[in-house]
Amino acid sequence: MEHVMEQKCASCGAPLRFDPEESVLICDSCGNRQAIPAELQVGNITLDGIDFSALTQQVTDEHADALPVYHCVSCGAEVIVPEVQITTTCPYCANNIVLTDKVTGKLRPDGVVPFRIDKKRLPDAVNEFYKDKALLPKRFFSEHVLGKVTGVYVPFWVFSGNVSGTLRFRGEMSGSFRRGDYIITQTHHYQLLRDADVNFHDVPVDASERISNDLMDSLEPFDIADVKPFDTRYLAGFTAERFDQAQGQVSDRAKRRMIASTEDAVISTLNGYSGIRRAGGELRAALTARYLLLPVYLFSMEYGGKAYEFAMNGQTGKVVGELPVSKSVSWSYFLKRAGATAAIIAGAFFARYMMGA
Repeated sequence: MEHVMEQKCASCGAPLRFDPEESVLICDSCGNRQAIPAELQVGNITLDGIDFSALTQQVTDEHADALPVYHCVSCGAEVIVPEVQITTTCPYCANNIVLTDKVTGKLRPDGVVPFRIDKKRLPDAVNEFYKDKALLPKRFFSEHVLGKVTGVYVPFWVFSGNVSGTLRFRGEMSGSFRRGDYIITQTHHYQLLRDADVNFHDVPVDASERISNDLMDSLEPFDIADVKPFDTRYLAGFTAERFDQAQGQVSDRAKRRMIASTEDAVISTLNGYSGIRRAGGELRAALTARYLLLPVYLFSMEYGGKAYEFAMNGQTGKVVGELPVSKSVSWSYFLKRAGATAAIIAGAFFARYMMGA
């Protein structure tokens, strides 16, 4: 059975939306505000303050590979929803709908980090991102077009765990001294052992195949300490997706990140050597994970017939994305840098020449 839940105003019946800045549900029709209580009952999808007595459900499953079709409770329209999507908006009556069958049982998130940044602040954040980007085309600011902005709760596996093991290195210490007419260089070789035991907390790895891993990694950090017990009311007015990559499919990414960080920490302890090279050893990672929904604004920037993908951290306001590069501007920039370097070298040569004169 496919379950449908609507987020509607108890006063006027209009759709509710979650306001990131006030952290409440707001009705744009009558102005009614509704807080989200800490205590909630999720077993049968009954939440304090919302009447679900009129909820209906329907399944269309004529073909096993067909997209599920849901009926909007308010207007009766059929709404087709992609398999991984948790929420949708009825295109006819604009009601916000949560597909509860996709957030129950093993599919239910362990928590949600709510949006804290309203999308109206996005233009200022994007302009700050553009700041000091020297290689942008000159006409970019007047000709680029901001595409549709979508607030998405992106599914993440958030890993914690321990990395331990022993690493071996070979180190060298070199020194030179004069003996008569000769300069002698002496090198000492050392075998170095380092035991590692490092704990990691809340390393996020996105669990959506359709969203760029690099884009999501660049959005960090998220403040996972702000996680709330999962409540569908935080999803009102936003799009949300469930994971389509299981924990085991992405755990290697988390392990690689933790092991690389541990190796860097170990190498930072090898001070005073003129050369270091890895000689063996192994690090092992033991992980646990939580399934969380994290807030992200996704949008594109169109310029010169191409769409550039961007994202903004819905909690911190950090913007990341690909920017166009002007070939003429980059070449001019290179020549200026090269000219500045040449001027410095020429100045140093001239100073040495004058001092030797």
